[in-house]
Amino acid sequence: MEVDALPSPKRPKQTHAKKAGGYWCDQCSRSFERSDHYARHIHYHEDQRHYRCPFCPKAFNRGDLLYRHKQIHSGKAAEPAHSGRASRACCACVQSKAKCMDQKPCQRCLSRGIPCVPSGKEPKHHRASDAQQHSQLPDRVPGPTDQAHGEELDNEPADMPEITSFTPLDESLDVGRPAGEAHTDADMTLVQLSTPADTNFSMEAPTSPYLGGFSFADAFLPPSGTSELDCFDLDLETLQALMPSVPGDIAEVSGIEANAIFHPSPATSRFESFKRSPWLWTPLQFDHAYAGQENLRINEGAVTSLLQTQEHDYPQLRFTPAYVDSGSRDRILFMVHRTSSFTTPLPAFPSESFLDRMVQVYFGWQSVEPTSWIHAASFSATSCSPELLATVIAAGSSSISIPNVYRMGYALQERSRLSLSTSIENDNRRVRELQTIQTYLLWVSMGLWSGFKRNMEVAESFLGPPITMLRRYGCFSRSLYTPAIVPSEGDEHPEVQEAKWRAWVKQESLKRAAIFAMITDLRSSMAYLKPPKSSLTELSCPLPAARDLWLAPSAQTWTETVLRNHPPSSSSPSPAHPTWISISQTPSLLSTLPPTHDKALIALTVMHGFWSQVWAYQDSHRFFRSSSRRTLLWLSCQHEELSSRIKTAAQQLAPHVPDPTQLQLLAEYCLMALIVSPRETQLFAGRLGEEEAATTHSLLRQWMGGAEFRTAAWHAGQVLRLARGAPGKQLREWSAVAVYQAALTLWAYGVVGRGMGMENVEGGMRVFVDGAGEDAEATAFVMLGKGIPGIAVEGDTAGFAPLGDVRAVMEAACGVLRCNFGGGEGDCLLPPLLEGLIDLMGDLGKIDVQSFLLGAM
Repeated sequence: MEVDALPSPKRPKQTHAKKAGGYWCDQCSRSFERSDHYARHIHYHEDQRHYRCPFCPKAFNRGDLLYRHKQIHSGKAAEPAHSGRASRACCACVQSKAKCMDQKPCQRCLSRGIPCVPSGKEPKHHRASDAQQHSQLPDRVPGPTDQAHGEELDNEPADMPEITSFTPLDESLDVGRPAGEAHTDADMTLVQLSTPADTNFSMEAPTSPYLGGFSFADAFLPPSGTSELDCFDLDLETLQALMPSVPGDIAEVSGIEANAIFHPSPATSRFESFKRSPWLWTPLQFDHAYAGQENLRINEGAVTSLLQTQEHDYPQLRFTPAYVDSGSRDRILFMVHRTSSFTTPLPAFPSESFLDRMVQVYFGWQSVEPTSWIHAASFSATSCSPELLATVIAAGSSSISIPNVYRMGYALQERSRLSLSTSIENDNRRVRELQTIQTYLLWVSMGLWSGFKRNMEVAESFLGPPITMLRRYGCFSRSLYTPAIVPSEGDEHPEVQEAKWRAWVKQESLKRAAIFAMITDLRSSMAYLKPPKSSLTELSCPLPAARDLWLAPSAQTWTETVLRNHPPSSSSPSPAHPTWISISQTPSLLSTLPPTHDKALIALTVMHGFWSQVWAYQDSHRFFRSSSRRTLLWLSCQHEELSSRIKTAAQQLAPHVPDPTQLQLLAEYCLMALIVSPRETQLFAGRLGEEEAATTHSLLRQWMGGAEFRTAAWHAGQVLRLARGAPGKQLREWSAVAVYQAALTLWAYGVVGRGMGMENVEGGMRVFVDGAGEDAEATAFVMLGKGIPGIAVEGDTAGFAPLGDVRAVMEAACGVLRCNFGGGEGDCLLPPLLEGLIDLMGDLGKIDVQSFLLGAM
């Protein structure tokens, strides 16, 4: 098949002559003036159903539908606050367009002394012919499977054909019967027994245990003999919620069972929240590598218009010398077709200009990241492998918070992953190639922070291979790297400069890939709460070169920068530089390094190295928890020493980082996890079910007696404080998870504290655990438990939310993530990982804490 013969995506038919708004939906071509309207519209297409019922598994896309649905559980649906619409209005009320009543004469006619005559208007639903009526009926009644795929009545498009007839009750009972299948004798017997011949549908109204005695027929069916339906208020959303249970609800239900309302236990409800979060994934039949292949098609015009409105976040700058041309696009397209499912066609593919824009977006983010590890100036879209080019494009797409763009990126990542595995199996020599290692490590790091459950679990499973490749290649050791490659004054020929520059780039790329792999592994250990696969103790490679050398756009610029800022000394041999371990033990050595090294990357790597020691301590503490006093003393000394080293390192390394927020946030997170492990708080939150939550609850209650939990709450508050000051759109990936786990620590403290009655402190002074600096009040709280701990709340009149108010604490943490992306609640586009974390924190904040006061777990 010719690649050029593929049909190009056609622009959707326009409903207006000109697009009025600057935000354009790619799926339905609607435009919006305001970003919050556009974000709400995108959520409608995604069908993520953020509004969840606390009593049953149903979820909705709109808050008003959830409110109406909850009235059924509370029993208020049978007694509405306002009178409902009349089934048939009188002529006088119809003429004056006033509200009528079912009781005739109506109150309006009585007060005016006029005759009350029911209207004889022909219902509009019965004006069409029988042929038209049957042609517009749906093929089948939505069932539970349709609900699982998001096909709910409240989300039907506005242009859906109007249903013009109502099915008789005896026909509507055939919910699961295929079209055209005849009734059996048993079916007819059931109908005859259920509906006597001398009545007009006077059978007993179906009921449900969720309705609390509320009548199904009163809620949805018109009074007997009524033919006028124009004024009848149909609650289609709630009707759909009850449709799957109609056959079982026909039988008589006991009074106790009918009035029962389901109240899940706290741990069970929290476990259900985790099942909807990014952390727990249950594979289904339609979960596979080809599921998102249709996302490779994208409306480039819509994306371009959206990127123009966010020009400050995605500036059109060039970081690579070579463009993505038609040949590069064809190589990617061939890779996609070679790894795609034959059952799913690919009608279109992005153009070269769009793919090149995504490459520049990725390297634009890399230019401001301290952990930059793929060299942009030597990257060539025309000569690199199609897997690496596709993964770089996917990484650039995933960094844009536009659903159609990042879904295209993750679909392209899957194709690259499958093609890379096949190429390695065909030729095992590829595991020693730099581009293969970069491709493998890049798609794994993408999947770890994608926010999609399947991608995250697959990436976590495949994090080991790239680390093994680097370790077996020798990238973690010093022996792989030759002596420093530096230019000299006699290098006048461009060919010599180019050869030295490319040799230096390869060595520096391997070195930075090893550093990035270790940082990614340690961050995934913090986020996924699993043992790290690497440690700073095995990192003995040379220290990374200065950032201005790494970002030099050409060989000539690199040569000039080295000779101008970092001239080689020929008179005396270069002094031995400190190792990674020596810097971690004595952070002040970093200030003695010459400017030829990237001090910011070294400082960040050293600070990450403390996490493996924190994990080892927590593992030892869990193993020796019930040991002798001598063992506990050893653990206490280890804790004090590690805590002191982390604080000293954070203080001495921060001046060498242009923006110390990330380094200080990492230090506060390690200090928090050193005292209260995030594993315990996750288990207490219900991640693994009710039994584990109950076990961890007793452990947290023991910690509340000492200063450990209060100290952890203080460090968690400092994480929130530092996150508020982070640069815009930087709280993504691991930083977002750190904010979530810090909020979870504060949530656990508030829940356990209220359960123990520790929040009832009258007249106590407020202690801001997210305050800047540890003042006398903070010290009194941490050491003695004095005062009312809480966090600052923006927009609140009091400006203070005590930790016992778990809902306010979680809402404040969600606000930190939203504000970093420039929006309030629901009016900004967020990455999928942040959306999942915000939903989970919102669910945990709504838990009924009073159940803990009663001892319910």
